[in-house]
Amino acid sequence: MPQSAVARALEPLMLDKMLAVCTVTELEVLYSARDPAGYELDALHLRSDFLHLPIDADVQERALHVQGMLARKSQHRAVGANDLLIAACAEVHGATILHYDRDFDVIAEVTGQPSLWVVPPGSVS
Repeated sequence: MPQSAVARALEPLMLDKMLAVCTVTELEVLYSARDPAGYELDALHLRSDFLHLPIDADVQERALHVQGMLARKSQHRAVGANDLLIAACAEVHGATILHYDRDFDVIAEVTGQPSLWVVPPGSVS
């Protein structure tokens, strides 16, 4: 099977240990596991191949603050709680969000934090 565009984009960053996840990201990835063996393999991969950023009190407070910023623009329902926590975690820890989800663009518009599409929008089916 040919390597996907997303895998090609992520591989060099992963090899250089430049990718990070937080617990929310892990939960979202592991939710998609098809069976117990796949779950365990994915969990091992996440723990061994990615840096881990904690979701601490500062991250939680930032997520709430950003949701408030969005509410003042009547956009607080445009972004889910998980994406708010992931974005806040990246921002608090000085990381760039690498994503394939327009919600992170909405967040970045109010926070000014760095956010990059892993591949161009609309290029993955």
